[in-house]
Amino acid sequence: MLGTSRRSVLVSIGVGVGATLMSRGASATFVRGMTLEELVHRSQHAVVGTPLSAQCRYLTIGGRPMLVTETQVRVESPLGLPPPSEGVLTMRTLGGQLNGVGELVHGQAELRVGQLCAAFFERAPDGAGWLTGMAQGHYPLERAGAAHVLRPSPQLPTIRDWDRSAVKRLVGTRLSEAEQLVARASGR
Repeated sequence: MLGTSRRSVLVSIGVGVGATLMSRGASATFVRGMTLEELVHRSQHAVVGTPLSAQCRYLTIGGRPMLVTETQVRVESPLGLPPPSEGVLTMRTLGGQLNGVGELVHGQAELRVGQLCAAFFERAPDGAGWLTGMAQGHYPLERAGAAHVLRPSPQLPTIRDWDRSAVKRLVGTRLSEAEQLVARASGR
């Protein structure tokens, strides 16, 4: 005989599977697109950096514990804004996996160890950085001949106001051009 709690779990799984099989359309995460000027003005720094290592931990946010991934990023160069004083930054993103428990937060950037990227970030009171606009503040760099080109963050959600977004303006640009765009947007 099944216990009440086990029966409830099995019923919930059955309902979930049934709903999934019966669903007709896919859903997507939508975010308001930040303009390049908004992205730049909300960021204390923009850097070209290389993620070195990442680890997850719990951090209390809004009164509740949440999984946070902290990635150590070596600063290779500034990107059109004043450089940070540190050579290695701690960048935080919501979600991650720790001790068999995982938490997925849609729209977060996915910093990959060893993958050069451009990153815009805001400082937390403890000095760590949060990517500005989540995945909208992260651009993996891809080699294109002698230059690097900005690409969209792998977990970038669907952006409303796409035509005015920073992502539209930056993706596909060479790193040198992106630096000029950021400097102009900052008013420097």
